[in-house]
Amino acid sequence: MNPRFRLVLLLALCLALLSSGCSLLEKQRLPYQRQDEASLWVNSIAGLSGVEQGRRAETVWKSPSSSQALRMRALSIAASRPGKQGYPARKELAALYASASSDQRASWETLYWADLDAMDSDTLRKLAAAVSEDQERNFPWNLIMLKAARRGLVTDASAVLARLGNPALYAAPTALGLGAAPAVSDNVVHVALVIPQTGSASALGRQVAAGAMAAVDDLRLSGKNVDLRVIDSGLTGWQQAVQSLPPQFVMVGGPLIPGRYKAVRDAAAGRALFSFTASLPSGDEGVRAWRFFASPEDQIRALLDASSSLGIRSFGVFSPGDSYSKRMSGLFMQEASARGYAVTSGSYTAGKMNAWPKEAGAFVKTQVGAQRGSIPVATADFQAIFLPDSWKNMDMLVSSLHYSGAQNRLMMGTSIWEQSLGPTSRNNAATFALTIFPGVWSDKIPTPGVAAFRNAMTARNERTDDWSALGFDFVRLAATLNVQPGWTPSQLNRALASAPGMDWASAPIRWDGSGKASRQLFLFQPSSVGHVPADMQTIRDRLASGDLSTPESDAPAAPQRPVSFDQLVNSITGK
Repeated sequence: MNPRFRLVLLLALCLALLSSGCSLLEKQRLPYQRQDEASLWVNSIAGLSGVEQGRRAETVWKSPSSSQALRMRALSIAASRPGKQGYPARKELAALYASASSDQRASWETLYWADLDAMDSDTLRKLAAAVSEDQERNFPWNLIMLKAARRGLVTDASAVLARLGNPALYAAPTALGLGAAPAVSDNVVHVALVIPQTGSASALGRQVAAGAMAAVDDLRLSGKNVDLRVIDSGLTGWQQAVQSLPPQFVMVGGPLIPGRYKAVRDAAAGRALFSFTASLPSGDEGVRAWRFFASPEDQIRALLDASSSLGIRSFGVFSPGDSYSKRMSGLFMQEASARGYAVTSGSYTAGKMNAWPKEAGAFVKTQVGAQRGSIPVATADFQAIFLPDSWKNMDMLVSSLHYSGAQNRLMMGTSIWEQSLGPTSRNNAATFALTIFPGVWSDKIPTPGVAAFRNAMTARNERTDDWSALGFDFVRLAATLNVQPGWTPSQLNRALASAPGMDWASAPIRWDGSGKASRQLFLFQPSSVGHVPADMQTIRDRLASGDLSTPESDAPAAPQRPVSFDQLVNSITGK
């Protein structure tokens, strides 16, 4: 054979073998490449002690170089092993679960339940003993208690199993050995929200959405399935998204910003729009939209009703004269006069606090005796003073009125105070011992609706406030009414007027036969920290006795810091 030909043949054969060898190597690598990285890691630590597994799991979970899947797998291991990493891992697990979808929650439950099997009995017993009553209702502590009760490691295990053995409490009940959850009715409630999740007012919009999703969870436990769609009005094209909703989405909630009302109304034409605005254009309410928010008139009615219960029949209105205070003052005087009450109006200079004591004295007609040290006395004949201004001005303004001798008058504000009087607010309780204002929500009001709202939000690791209560109540109302395609405004008005049977998380709303809403606002008073439900009997006693002492600390209040939502809320209300 020709040597050159033999060389070419030999090279071709080598290339063929090499190619075949590469293919074999490639085939040998594929199974390794397809193997689950997380499973391989779990197998690699299987023979170690629980403490060492927890330590290594923490390293992987917190390592930015680990893949997302591996970090999440390590997190569940870290949360189910003894060691100092356990508590922060469980907190992280709870936060992830709270924001997860139903399918994701089922995966977390299944995974963590299996991982708990590796926790030794002594560690599980100690961990279960430290679980609080509130934690017991939430993942992953509910699975810890359930596992410990199954092993007989807790006191009164039968009671724990009775509390936690309901399949409806879990996303993956069968994986926990609880059987399938009760079948959910096919009669699904469809409801949509058109609120900002990005851009302007998105902080409030996200709170409303959080409350709405908590209501979905709460209703699911009672066997009612809700299909909730949240349309972000901060994104381009949101109108088309509203128009494209399937016809079964009859009830739509939103907007939060009054300037968006007409755009949302037009996009939701043919649907029942429940507007989160303080008022609606003439001719719209009960026909094209329904109010789901407190109005200025609701606020004034609440104040006048409270004053009437105290025997007060004459009022002063003291305001800075801006557009908001003019509007609120006009409505107050109109309603008070319609009830036959006497009303006197006066004003002070906005932004010039050094002028307020003199202006307050002129308003309440202060008189001071000729004797040195005489106490100023307000001689004006009104018994209560309406102050339609921001909370930031109240310490100085009310103090000026007190200095002018009006310390025995009832001071009344508006609901814009509610946002400023949050948990970080510090106030002199004695200054505001005779001060009330209307509001929509308080965690301190002992009603079934507030309790259900608090529990549902806690389960999702979300904070409670008046905005999240708004979303919670709206979804629950939608589920109660369950308006179907083919509805008419008159049918909806009749259903609303029949007082839908639901426990409200916030101030209840009632509708008349024409679909006009009125909100039964709560009354609050400023306290040393934030605000509390008004104690009208104590206020009555203080008015009668003139004793403004309070059981709270008389220490000077800390300087007030601006609340981040103030500017936004003021723009929404027109302040």
